[in-house]
Amino acid sequence: MRRRVTDNYPTRAYNTAREYPGTIAAIVVGIGITAALLWAVRRSGGWVEFQTDAKDALRQGYDYARDGYERIKNRQESLTE
Repeated sequence: MRRRVTDNYPTRAYNTAREYPGTIAAIVVGIGITAALLWAVRRSGGWVEFQTDAKDALRQGYDYARDGYERIKNRQESLTE
Protein backbone atom coordinates (compact mmCIF):
# COMPACT_ATOMS: atom_id res chain seq x y z
CA MET A 1 0.00 0.00 0.00
CA ARG A 2 1.38 3.40 -0.92
CA ARG A 3 1.99 6.08 1.65
CA ARG A 4 0.11 9.29 1.31
CA VAL A 5 2.06 12.31 0.14
CA THR A 6 1.26 14.12 3.38
CA ASP A 7 2.85 11.33 5.44
CA ASN A 8 6.40 12.70 5.46
CA TYR A 9 9.28 12.18 7.88
CA PRO A 10 8.56 15.04 10.33
CA THR A 11 4.95 13.94 10.63
CA ARG A 12 5.93 10.34 11.31
CA ALA A 13 8.52 11.43 13.85
CA TYR A 14 6.00 13.65 15.62
CA ASN A 15 3.38 10.90 15.70
CA THR A 16 5.90 8.40 17.06
CA ALA A 17 6.97 10.85 19.76
CA ARG A 18 3.33 11.37 20.74
CA GLU A 19 2.79 7.64 21.04
CA TYR A 20 5.92 7.11 23.16
CA PRO A 21 6.42 10.01 25.62
CA GLY A 22 9.45 8.27 27.13
CA THR A 23 11.26 8.92 23.87
CA ILE A 24 11.04 12.66 24.38
CA ALA A 25 12.23 12.35 27.96
CA ALA A 26 15.20 10.23 26.90
CA ILE A 27 16.19 12.77 24.25
CA VAL A 28 15.94 15.67 26.70
CA VAL A 29 17.97 13.82 29.35
CA GLY A 30 20.60 12.84 26.76
CA ILE A 31 20.98 16.42 25.57
CA GLY A 32 21.24 17.59 29.18
CA ILE A 33 23.97 15.07 30.02
CA THR A 34 25.88 15.97 26.87
CA ALA A 35 25.66 19.67 27.69
CA ALA A 36 26.86 19.04 31.25
CA LEU A 37 29.85 17.01 30.06
CA LEU A 38 30.81 19.62 27.47
CA TRP A 39 30.51 22.36 30.11
CA ALA A 40 32.72 20.40 32.52
CA VAL A 41 35.39 19.83 29.87
CA ARG A 42 35.34 23.46 28.86
CA ARG A 43 35.55 24.60 32.48
CA SER A 44 38.52 22.34 33.21
CA GLY A 45 40.64 23.93 30.52
CA GLY A 46 39.37 22.66 27.22
CA TRP A 47 39.51 19.50 25.19
CA VAL A 48 43.31 19.30 24.81
CA GLU A 49 43.83 19.65 28.56
CA PHE A 50 41.15 17.02 29.18
CA GLN A 51 42.86 14.58 26.80
CA THR A 52 46.24 15.16 28.46
CA ASP A 53 44.76 14.60 31.92
CA ALA A 54 42.98 11.45 30.76
CA LYS A 55 46.18 10.01 29.28
CA ASP A 56 48.08 10.74 32.48
CA ALA A 57 45.37 9.11 34.58
CA LEU A 58 45.39 6.00 32.38
CA ARG A 59 49.15 5.68 32.60
CA GLN A 60 49.07 6.14 36.36
CA GLY A 61 46.33 3.52 36.68
CA TYR A 62 48.29 1.07 34.54
CA ASP A 63 51.41 1.56 36.66
CA TYR A 64 49.38 1.08 39.84
CA ALA A 65 47.83 -2.14 38.52
CA ARG A 66 51.22 -3.46 37.41
CA ASP A 67 52.75 -2.73 40.82
CA GLY A 68 49.86 -4.50 42.54
CA TYR A 69 50.31 -7.52 40.29
CA GLU A 70 54.01 -7.67 41.15
CA ARG A 71 53.26 -7.47 44.89
CA ILE A 72 50.76 -10.33 44.67
CA LYS A 73 53.16 -12.39 42.57
CA ASN A 74 55.98 -11.88 45.09
CA ARG A 75 53.71 -12.91 47.98
CA GLN A 76 52.75 -16.13 46.24
CA GLU A 77 56.37 -17.00 45.52
CA SER A 78 57.31 -16.47 49.17
CA LEU A 79 54.41 -18.69 50.29
CA THR A 80 55.52 -21.58 48.07
CA GLU A 81 59.08 -21.51 49.42
